[in-house]
Amino acid sequence: MISGLVDSVQTLAEGLRTKGHAVRIYAPSLPGEQVDKDVYRFPSYAIPGSGGTILLNLPLGALRDMRRFKPDVIHTELFGMAGFLAWYAARRLNVPLVGTDHTFPADYLHYLKLNFVPFPYLVRKFAAWYYNRCDIVTTPSQKMMDELVAYGMYKHSRIISNPVPSIFRPLPQRHALKERYRIGARAIVIFGRIAVEKNLEQALAVYADVADRSSAELVLIGDGPYRVEMEKRVVQKGLRARTRFLGILRGEVLVEAINACDVLLITSTSENQPMTLLQAMACGLPTVTADAGGLPEYVQDGVTGYIVPTMDTRLFADRIIKLLEDPTLANQFGEAARKSAERFSPEHIAKEFEGVYNSLTFHKKVV
Repeated sequence: MISGLVDSVQTLAEGLRTKGHAVRIYAPSLPGEQVDKDVYRFPSYAIPGSGGTILLNLPLGALRDMRRFKPDVIHTELFGMAGFLAWYAARRLNVPLVGTDHTFPADYLHYLKLNFVPFPYLVRKFAAWYYNRCDIVTTPSQKMMDELVAYGMYKHSRIISNPVPSIFRPLPQRHALKERYRIGARAIVIFGRIAVEKNLEQALAVYADVADRSSAELVLIGDGPYRVEMEKRVVQKGLRARTRFLGILRGEVLVEAINACDVLLITSTSENQPMTLLQAMACGLPTVTADAGGLPEYVQDGVTGYIVPTMDTRLFADRIIKLLEDPTLANQFGEAARKSAERFSPEHIAKEFEGVYNSLTFHKKVV
């Protein structure tokens, strides 16, 4: 699944294993999944209309498998059915439960056609109630933590960032990379899940303004339930010839494509701490981002990028053009972003979570 949460879990697991810990992941079964001896998969069904974003999980046999694994602590990265599995297993196995909240759940209610009063309030109250069942709670942003506390979460908590794999780094010969991926001399990149909650209508409005005043291209990396509609909107706005859809890229190819671009654009209003932001920062890209969610906690305005009021299309475009037309400034921001991203290394984040587990009498095994 294309998901920052998935990337975060995988990277954290690898970081913990590097430190000598045994980690077993419990996750839904998905089409095209890869066999992994350290992953237990249970049946799941995509909720109709969600484009595979929201799953109904049936964690059959998971507790039996956990009994064999004998974990010292359970770490849940979700609430919902998977979260209840974690809570129930922790009680039955008498081990501590760590909970991490990655997302603002009310922002996904539109998939269920429930994004109206009182459902946003109820889902936020439910999230707070669930995380009160955990022994300690972490989130990647203060904004997320503040929301949980505002709706009744009182458990001991810590802010811990998502980790960024070391593969994300600046690459030399960016001109050659642009030629390889057929990306123009100046390019704006958007990457990750292509979904409604990413506020991509605003992103297109911003790019349309930029396109009127510069020769910059728009590059989209990723896929998702909104991709077909996004392609239609690009055509309707007359921007198809200057827009590249690269689809799903992973590993070194993704790193190269990011390095072939010049500015990261984020207009989403539903972000806690997007992995795409951290990955682009690690590659040395400046960011122009919406003043929403946890984004302002990780972008230093005027240092690593620009923070813009969410719907101020003109200012978004102005900031992007400023970076595109001033390579010295863009390089300065990019280098500052790269240095800032060093604190999100897998080793550093694994050490922080190891400290959390140790505080709960952690020894060798993590789920």
